[in-house]
Amino acid sequence: MRKIIYQGKYLTMSTEDIDGHIYERVTLRPGVKILAVQDDKILFIKEYRAHEKSARWKLVTGWVDKENKTTLQIAKEELQEEASYQAKNWELFYHLQTTGGTVEVDTSYFIAKDLQQLPPQNNPDNDVVQEKKFLTKQEIIQKMQQKEIIWEDDMAVVWMYFENFKRNQ
Repeated sequence: MRKIIYQGKYLTMSTEDIDGHIYERVTLRPGVKILAVQDDKILFIKEYRAHEKSARWKLVTGWVDKENKTTLQIAKEELQEEASYQAKNWELFYHLQTTGGTVEVDTSYFIAKDLQQLPPQNNPDNDVVQEKKFLTKQEIIQKMQQKEIIWEDDMAVVWMYFENFKRNQ
């Protein structure tokens, strides 16, 4: 049986005794990530995050932290708040859910197409978007080589998108 050690807004830390060995777990709040697509490019934002004390290139993202809202509704809000875009077409592309491991995640990746620019939005999280750029696969590789984009789950999903895009051309 799990014992909660800490419960915060975005993560829960717990321990579990399995056959006399204590396993630690971190469970992240469910999240959304948006692949805003224009032609053969994906929108990335360079966001300064005060708690990290640095800026980094990333997809538009958000936590599922609003009562009575679907992941799609939250994804639409995040695209507007972080990038000042709205999209006519939305598709759930991939759902990453890991349970039972040391780190548990539940992330819905959406594809947003037919984008329309909006006036700048007020970001309620106080994170500052310094730059927005649609990147090709090659430009993403260059930013990863320069360590401006981190190779992690998001980039694996971006790769799946590009491979799927290539097959459907």
